[in-house]
Amino acid sequence: MTSTTEPSPVRLAAVLPIYNEEDILWDAAAKIAADLDRVIGAGQWRFVFIDNGSTDRTPEIVAKIRRQWPLTVSLSLSYPNFGDALRKGLEHTQDPWAHIICPDEWDTPFLAWAWENLDRYDLFIGTKMADPTINQQHWYRRLLSWGLNSLLAYLLYHSGSDTHGPKVLRLEKMRPIIEKCVMSRGQFDTEFVLRAAREGLRIAEVPVVYEETRPPRNWMITKIRRNIYDLFRLCRVMKNVPFSGYVRIHRWGREDALMAYDRLVGKEPDATPGNQA
Repeated sequence: MTSTTEPSPVRLAAVLPIYNEEDILWDAAAKIAADLDRVIGAGQWRFVFIDNGSTDRTPEIVAKIRRQWPLTVSLSLSYPNFGDALRKGLEHTQDPWAHIICPDEWDTPFLAWAWENLDRYDLFIGTKMADPTINQQHWYRRLLSWGLNSLLAYLLYHSGSDTHGPKVLRLEKMRPIIEKCVMSRGQFDTEFVLRAAREGLRIAEVPVVYEETRPPRNWMITKIRRNIYDLFRLCRVMKNVPFSGYVRIHRWGREDALMAYDRLVGKEPDATPGNQA
């Protein structure tokens, strides 16, 4: 007997770990949803929110978002941990593609370029480090990012420019890698990027606009201590992960992302630094 169940039309899950986002979440969701309708197609994507220990009205806003966009999935952790929240969201997602984003770091040209090039890559990384003309970090946060990425290059032979930021993942290829990851907090996504590179997956880096719109949630000294501890733990983990062949990381420019966005909206290309969509 043949099943009459129709396959899900959803092609992409927008995975958002969230923590105390009441001030920005509704407006960010509306903006992201409009752009996802335009890039992916209405009814072909879903939100996956993972609330990791919010103490404000964030859960109420997620409930409102679910009423507005019924495909939305809501998950939760009882404690704040970005890496554990992200892992839970990715493990729950059964759609072909996942887009990892933060509510205040949305970049439509990055997604437009990635969606045009799905057949070419398994992992797309939005890097804030590759183009200084669109990186508006405070100087000391830029220094910390540079320091972390330099240590990843020196200690772990990573040839990419960034492991954080937005990502688009082909889950068929990335899920087995994610299942092997052991790190949490801010180094969970770093670990799966490193593992993907060593597995020889096809990776693309595309510069994204980065603007600091709110103050950091942790004291910098606390973050530095955590990163040092996690980095040495990550080194112990990765020393037993061999390179399976050539590293296939390709770097693209902001101009490429902007031209993809221009094609999406049907306007003449304008790749000047001020045109960031």
